[in-house]
Amino acid sequence: MAAEIRLRLSTGDKDRALRALLQLNDNLVVERGLVRGILTIAEPESTRVAVWDAAIAGLVAWRLNEEGLPLPDWTRAPSRFLRTSTTLGVDPADPTPPLDEVPSEFAERGVLVWRDTFASI
Repeated sequence: MAAEIRLRLSTGDKDRALRALLQLNDNLVVERGLVRGILTIAEPESTRVAVWDAAIAGLVAWRLNEEGLPLPDWTRAPSRFLRTSTTLGVDPADPTPPLDEVPSEFAERGVLVWRDTFASI
């Protein structure tokens, strides 16, 4: 999914990049326990955009924490944390979410994304 996100970002298509992030979320949500953890052991390649790299780490940390699973070291790498909090910038009209609407694993990495973004429809 990280490669797909990088490809979409390289063409300026943030909507499709977000779709790939949502697909990663869906892939993790359907798995439970050890399988979910195994899927996240290997560090994904960089998207070459810091906020998206941090978002991937935040998403993986969120979904692993739900299952009480240990986080892979790559999710805690300094490159997966932003100095200044920001949104993914997909829709400029989308307001910045308040921190109580952001999953803590995203917020601690400086990624401001609505929790509802990841709700299954």
